[in-house]
Amino acid sequence: MYHPTTRLFAILELLQSRGHVSAQELAQALEVEERSVRRYIMMLRDMGMPIESERGPYGGYFLKPGYRLPPMMFNHEEVAALMVGLLLMGELGALPDLAIESAAAKIERVLPDDLHRRARALRQFVATDLMPVRAYAAPGDRMIALSLAALQSRTLAITYVAANGDQTHRTLSPYGVVLHGQNGYVSAYCHLRQARRVFRIDRIKSMAESEMPYQPADEIDTREEVLSSLASTPGLYTFEVRIHAPLKTVEAYVPASMAVLESTDDETDETLMRCYSDDPYWLARYLAQLEFPFTVLQTDELRTALSVLAQRLLGSIG
Repeated sequence: MYHPTTRLFAILELLQSRGHVSAQELAQALEVEERSVRRYIMMLRDMGMPIESERGPYGGYFLKPGYRLPPMMFNHEEVAALMVGLLLMGELGALPDLAIESAAAKIERVLPDDLHRRARALRQFVATDLMPVRAYAAPGDRMIALSLAALQSRTLAITYVAANGDQTHRTLSPYGVVLHGQNGYVSAYCHLRQARRVFRIDRIKSMAESEMPYQPADEIDTREEVLSSLASTPGLYTFEVRIHAPLKTVEAYVPASMAVLESTDDETDETLMRCYSDDPYWLARYLAQLEFPFTVLQTDELRTALSVLAQRLLGSIG
């Protein structure tokens, strides 16, 4: 946060989100001295922002009562983050193309001319070339509904189809959504089983709000809970691969949602990759695109999938 324009935006965001902020708090947040804060406040007032102040030990700055900033006020770095994020979501197939195009167009419409040009340039002239990982099977609307229910402490009535085809009607108190491998999972309290469970989101066939009271949860790492559940789920393989490259290097290529990455305990400075999936051929295709050498530790199904893929590639040489 070093550019003066960035600091002006930051002051406005702090004033709107907190309501009342002291000069000392602003100085700490902006990493400047208090006299610089006063100078920035004067600049914002000159721009027409109704910022008022109170003197005394409990004094500070606040926006004029009833005044709300426009909802779309971004700096150039935030615009870049939004537009590139939309590009990546489109590349991964996580949301429909129409939804991404519509969101980008709405953002552009409310931006000032300079930021509008930046956003348009990013959308038209930046291309992504990610590894063609298959899109998450979890529908975007399901992920949003589950996340909102967790945020608002609401229950959801669902129809769930298990891996063996059995269909059940359940009520969930969702706690969080986790993306791993090819799929999305929700950690929730299942009122039918009266216990915490993990559900694959693409197997939820219907969803509606429920009047059942929400079951709150103790503080827990939902990602760790989902991964532990996957490790003991029948029909899922626990794939382990030793990648002959340092952890920091591998993390730049393998996202946290794809697999669990750990540094090896020896002196080789290599990486242990662990992934849970029912499809060894998907992981084989993914590993084949990495530019690092690797060794399969488990399972035999993954070794077979890699062997089949290698033979097919060799056969295509002619």
